[in-house]
Amino acid sequence: MLATPSFFDLAPWRRTLLGAAIALLGAAAGCTYSHGDPAPACDVAHETVTYQSVIAPIIAANCLRCHGSTVAATQGGSINFSTYANLSNFPQASLLGSVRHEPNHPFMPQDGGKLSDCDIQRLEAWYALGKPQ
Repeated sequence: MLATPSFFDLAPWRRTLLGAAIALLGAAAGCTYSHGDPAPACDVAHETVTYQSVIAPIIAANCLRCHGSTVAATQGGSINFSTYANLSNFPQASLLGSVRHEPNHPFMPQDGGKLSDCDIQRLEAWYALGKPQ
């Protein structure tokens, strides 16, 4: 009967290689890949949704590159959302239909993806609250 060699009976380079392989497998088993923490739930009911604090940043990030004061005439169909007055006077159904990507409305933003569900809920809440400044 042949004796099974132990770890210590192996040549030094094989012990090093085997030890490194075991360490690498152990380290890899403990690693996971994640895209970060999950997005927090949208809780619009507990937010103070005003133009200044919530809506203006959404509009700035998603709309003003085409509907800003200097480009609206050439890129945004002369629709200018750069001020509270301009946005609050724009028809609610048109804006919400466009950002929700509803049929019979131009999808907005045109050069980007749909707004997040949370941002759409914030816009809806802003209208429901009477468009507070």
